[in-house]
Amino acid sequence: MATKPKIVKEEISINNKFGPIKESVKLDILPLTVFIGPQGTGKSLISQLLYFFREVEYLLARLPDRKNANSVVRRMVDGVRAGEKTSRAFAPFLTENVVHITYTRQYENQIDAVTLERTLSFLKNEYKIKPLNHFKTEVETWLQQFFDPNIAGQISSQALFVPAERTFFSHVINPSPQLLGDQALSRATREFISFLFTEAANTHQQWQKEPSCRPKEADEIEQLVKEALGGHAICTQNGAYAKKWQFVLNDSRQPIDIEMASSGQMDTWPLVSATQAIFGMERRPLFLHIEEPEAHLHPQAQIAVMKMLAYLVNQGFHLVITTHSLFVLYALNNLTIAHQKLGQKNVKNMPKPHIRLAPEKMGAYLFAEGTIKNIIDKPGHINESLLESILGDLEVEYNKLLTYKVLWG
Repeated sequence: MATKPKIVKEEISINNKFGPIKESVKLDILPLTVFIGPQGTGKSLISQLLYFFREVEYLLARLPDRKNANSVVRRMVDGVRAGEKTSRAFAPFLTENVVHITYTRQYENQIDAVTLERTLSFLKNEYKIKPLNHFKTEVETWLQQFFDPNIAGQISSQALFVPAERTFFSHVINPSPQLLGDQALSRATREFISFLFTEAANTHQQWQKEPSCRPKEADEIEQLVKEALGGHAICTQNGAYAKKWQFVLNDSRQPIDIEMASSGQMDTWPLVSATQAIFGMERRPLFLHIEEPEAHLHPQAQIAVMKMLAYLVNQGFHLVITTHSLFVLYALNNLTIAHQKLGQKNVKNMPKPHIRLAPEKMGAYLFAEGTIKNIIDKPGHINESLLESILGDLEVEYNKLLTYKVLWG
């Protein structure tokens, strides 16, 4: 795989109120960036916009018709959120007449290169989304080039968006896969499903046929999560279940249909199998967006998945995670402390060196009450006082119950 230039800085900024986000904001996006907070506070919204900016050239190359820059960009942005069957997907998020959202990226050792900058203008009154300045020029250039289908076909994916609805498509991926191609599903979701059907399925089948081709990274991922998840997924190559996804429980050699696995297993196997398959690809996506990796999982399984994600960061991938779980933050925080305290030293019952996180690689933001707050007050340390809005109500209730008939009541 060709070495990609190192990203030294990545940002996204919103210059006005945007849906649940009630003030302008600029976010530094680090190799592992966590968005945490209640529902409906904008976590997935920002992750989806980041995905669009990172993946725009590939998404544009996949469109069946490409007319002009403004129309295709609006269709792509709305489609990432809600699918092509939904009209004006982003319009309800606009409370101001004009909102500009800008994405920037800087590379190391590219002295003559201009910093990548892409800006979208959201217009409430016109229900339009327009690329601005250099970004519009980029899109127009791509549109001209993609008249040649050979050029469009050579554009590789830079990002993979792992949606939250993984249990749903685990139920239908084998018996009714056609349902997963419907345009009512978001473009990001359909691209991930396509990845499972093609690259991931083909890669796992090839590994079954030639086990020696399976990279050590795929084995290391399985070792990190297999015990906590109670098994692993396979995609068989031959027989009645050829090209079907199945799950093998740890205490059995007999696979079961993936839709018969537990909800936690159904929700997690697509993430695990997809990330394993990436290591078998010559042209790998660099960016991974993962929604609710903790869904339906016991806390110990959540911790195992966080170790897997930290491993991916240490392998050079850039991750954005949206979550509701404090276990996610605390597990990652332990991995940064392990890096600071233990370095590369192996210590019994402590996180292994290959999953420890350098503190400068992790960022975390709390989305709540219309604001986005950085909750890393120094590298590798979560400011827990900023999480009181999440924990406070339970703590207050607990203390009241303990002091009932003593101090009150």
